[in-house]
Amino acid sequence: MNSTLKKIGPGQVEVFVELVKEDLDKYVAAAENELSESIEMDGFRKGKVPKDILRDKLGVEKILESAMQVAIKSSLAEIVKEQKLDVLDTSDFKINENTPKKLTYQVLLTVFPEVKLGDFSDLKLKPREAIVSQKDIDDTLETIKASRANLLGKSGPAETGDRVEVDFEVSMDSKILEGGVSKNHPLIIGGKNFMPGFEENLVGMNKGEEKKFSLIAPKDYFKKDIAGHKLDFIVKLNDIKSVQMPELNDDFAKNVGRFDNLKQLLGNIEEGIKQEKIQKEKQRVRLEILGHIIKISQIEIPKIMIDRQLDIMIQSFDENLHKNGLEMGPYLAHLGKTQDDLKKDWEKEAEKQVKITLILHKIAKDRNIAVSPEELEKQTNIIIQEMILREGVDIKNINIEAIRESIALSALNEKTLQFLEQSCSA
Repeated sequence: MNSTLKKIGPGQVEVFVELVKEDLDKYVAAAENELSESIEMDGFRKGKVPKDILRDKLGVEKILESAMQVAIKSSLAEIVKEQKLDVLDTSDFKINENTPKKLTYQVLLTVFPEVKLGDFSDLKLKPREAIVSQKDIDDTLETIKASRANLLGKSGPAETGDRVEVDFEVSMDSKILEGGVSKNHPLIIGGKNFMPGFEENLVGMNKGEEKKFSLIAPKDYFKKDIAGHKLDFIVKLNDIKSVQMPELNDDFAKNVGRFDNLKQLLGNIEEGIKQEKIQKEKQRVRLEILGHIIKISQIEIPKIMIDRQLDIMIQSFDENLHKNGLEMGPYLAHLGKTQDDLKKDWEKEAEKQVKITLILHKIAKDRNIAVSPEELEKQTNIIIQEMILREGVDIKNINIEAIRESIALSALNEKTLQFLEQSCSA
């Protein structure tokens, strides 16, 4: 085997491989052994089918096709190991020559770039205590009650306590905000799930009526880019229902779930809120640690990694739009934007996410953090069983290798984040 490597940019290496007849014969034999292990024939045990019979049954083309796949996979793995390449992804694969005497191909490898980690040993953080207030419990209880309320048709204007469906559009400085368009959005007036003043403006509106109004976003609003700014709303009220809330008692608790009484339900709600707060605080601490490491580290990011992260973000955004009954094209046209505009807006966030990926990879490698084969197999089997039981998916249609790869990355990242939490614990 002959191979040459050519660096064509930050984090990218082009590999050219030439396999001669001696190499190919070896891979043909390996392919035949592999096929023999998987095929069943009367009169022969698995793996014991004679080669001449195997060729007659499968055909030479099938064996050569399999041999080519084995040759490419094995030779590339050998090169990666020899050159100690830390491969992130492969792309632009191309076969240049494929004859019984020679196979030549080329492939573009995206490798993990160099990451110079700063010293984060002095960083010490202590998670905030998860405190559940009575208001937290009451708000959650109201949400549960609302989900089990009876909805009755209503004529006349909307009132506090009614369930309505609205189309709305939010703009700032005459530009529609990203995520500021929704159709048939359900809410209960008075539920305080929107910006202060929004629900109050719905009171008195009739079905089919459209209304324009403006609000000043609170200075402490969670979306910092609009906090304290004037926002213009266009709202159309599509439906009004009178809400008949269930009575809060032991029977209500039994209907909600496996609870003997209201006290058990309230205890469950409190514990659920507490666990949610603990998880949010864990996420906050992790992001603070990673943000600190990003600031003190030197990372050279290949553009291809940012481009791929942007593609992932666009795909996720498209899926979320579909869940809300919206299409990407018309939605962006309404905003006066293109996908390229979105990518430009999201480039800094994509760069941050890529840096986090690279930092976690570097720490895991330096600290020898790994997921054992037993852990990986256990988690993979759990996911596959859930897919079969919950979604009714036939195991034949499950890409087990893709699931295994996804779980391996997720589990490794989780272990690395746990290491960072322990290292930076006050």
